[in-house]
Amino acid sequence: MITLPAYCPDTFAYHRRKTREVKVGDVGIGGDNPIRIQSMTISDTMDTAATVAETIELVEAGCEIVRITAPSLNEAENLRHIKAELKRQGVNVPIIADIHFTPNAALLAAEYVEKVRINPGNYADKKKFAEREYTDSEYEAELERIEARFKPLVLKVKQCGVAMRIGTNHGSLSDRIMNRFGDTPQGMVESALEFLRICRRYDYHDIILSMKASNPLVMIQAYRLLATRMDDEGMDYPFHLGVTEAGDGEEGRIKSAVGIGSLLEDGIGDTIRVSLTEDAVHEIPAAQTIASPYNTRLAAPRTTVAVPVQLSTSPTPSPQEARNPYGYMRRTSDEMQIGDLLLGGTQPVRVELATTVPLQDVDRTMAEIQDLTVPANANDPVCEMVRLRADNAEDLAALDLLTTRLQAAEQTVPLALHIPASLLQTAATVPAMAKLITVPDAALAETAWREQARHVLNIAAQQGTAVEWALSFETIPNDIRADYGETFEALARTADRLIACKPSSEPSVMLSITTEMPVQAYRYVAAWLHAQGVTVPLHLTTPSLSGHNDTLFQSAIGLGTLLSDGIGDSILIDSDCPARTKISFCYNILQAARLRMSKTEFISCPSCGRTLFNLQTTTERIKSQMSHLKETKIAIMGCIVNGPGEMADADFGYVGSGPGKISLYVGKDCVERNIPDTHADERLIQLIKDHGKWVDPA
Repeated sequence: MITLPAYCPDTFAYHRRKTREVKVGDVGIGGDNPIRIQSMTISDTMDTAATVAETIELVEAGCEIVRITAPSLNEAENLRHIKAELKRQGVNVPIIADIHFTPNAALLAAEYVEKVRINPGNYADKKKFAEREYTDSEYEAELERIEARFKPLVLKVKQCGVAMRIGTNHGSLSDRIMNRFGDTPQGMVESALEFLRICRRYDYHDIILSMKASNPLVMIQAYRLLATRMDDEGMDYPFHLGVTEAGDGEEGRIKSAVGIGSLLEDGIGDTIRVSLTEDAVHEIPAAQTIASPYNTRLAAPRTTVAVPVQLSTSPTPSPQEARNPYGYMRRTSDEMQIGDLLLGGTQPVRVELATTVPLQDVDRTMAEIQDLTVPANANDPVCEMVRLRADNAEDLAALDLLTTRLQAAEQTVPLALHIPASLLQTAATVPAMAKLITVPDAALAETAWREQARHVLNIAAQQGTAVEWALSFETIPNDIRADYGETFEALARTADRLIACKPSSEPSVMLSITTEMPVQAYRYVAAWLHAQGVTVPLHLTTPSLSGHNDTLFQSAIGLGTLLSDGIGDSILIDSDCPARTKISFCYNILQAARLRMSKTEFISCPSCGRTLFNLQTTTERIKSQMSHLKETKIAIMGCIVNGPGEMADADFGYVGSGPGKISLYVGKDCVERNIPDTHADERLIQLIKDHGKWVDPA
């Protein structure tokens, strides 16, 4: 049982974090403004025509703010020409100058743009990975040195009416921060606060902050800690959200949705960027899809249905909420057996999916089970438990035939049966399943309701079957609904009653909740169960989703938020997407939450004008050769800005070090420098082999 400072007003209901408004040109960020969408060009900043064309393409796609790299005075000066050409073409979009290492470029860029982004890890320092103990007086002297370096920019942007983002990157923390605070969310926060306090000393407040990392868990924890620390110091500046080096394709979108969505669920975040190793224009629809549900809430606020009664939602979090929002800690749960599958406790988070065809269509159901459980390729992950649904006697007859055919085909995947409790009471026989999913009829009086629950438990005990009590607002018993309404507390009290019906250690029981607000509902019930000392496993399920895009983003946000908080022992995506698509989504969400590695983890930056090779084609080429290396993380970085630092989260790294030159890393250590790019792939493979991580593709 722990009590931690609050990072948001209420973890059981949506409230947006209150911030001041910061104007970036004509675009307001924070305050009552919608969550803004931004991106960054990947063209060479010195190529005015290409950068202008890319900026216009982004604006036409819905991008509200465009960032352009300015690595030297030349690029900073060319921002003037880019702005002039955009104005000539009638394009009025705020431009951000992206600065690393070069304060002089920042000072020049501030004359032309609406916002300057600086990185506190490298604005006044160069990273050497040096280990050194600082005394308090030495550390204070370092802060004075930083202020002398940073003060001119603060005064310049204040004079010009230009906004600033203090953008911390996990991969580029200064040696000074690393030595005192480590490679941690706390170090990221302290890095930003040092620069923020300097701004405040000179009465400059047009500030936005970010805490980016390639690991979504680190990023989530850092933003939460920053929100807490800023509240403590009476600060209300807006946040820019993003997962840096998220990668490309489905994996990059899911990783971004887990990180960004987890924070938006708590009302944290005022502008977002989805960083993809793709053409920048592809980032916009991804960012819009993530932001849309929250902007809809902001545009049409409504009273939440979740009104906790027993659990406090005051600024100090309830002590019943056991999760640690600033560090991963898995919820304690009982280990249970479902068929041959172990679940809960210290077992991996399991993947369960449901068939979508009617059970009476046995042939198609067999085919769908095949798709769910037999990998298309040797290294592909599969569904570990298949959920069927029976609503009547005809379905049960079809189930009997199906199980016979599955046995003949030597198909041994655990089967879960979703079935009304009333049908279990009246059916002559029910084929033995690995798990029964049900809940008593909400219309029954309490005594009959409890009797029906015990009947389910008795059948399960006789068959050696586990039980999943499937909660929803619709299944709240009428007597509980009368007292508590359709609230999370009513769900929790229903769970209490169901757990009390269990007579002994058999059968094993778990809980699931189906609701349009899964994050808040599961958090509330988990906190309630913790207060009661109950450790039944929790099965996470999404609301019903439709279509590829909606399923990808909403499942990543809903499931990813809970998994990142340590809540959940198994997951299910309820969607009309094809079976293998849902399997891929499930395992990519688990990988983004750092819970199960089912394939190589690629950490690749989105490219910008600094990039020293074609990141998209290079990433595709390396993935095609190395995506089968489970439990291995490979970073592909276009330049040294974040490259060496992000190696801390990777096993191996491929970093541009000059035109046509690549440096290779093991962890954060550079082991081979300036290799010709024509030989870099084979040298990387040999490096992986030398460290015992290579396996031949199946």
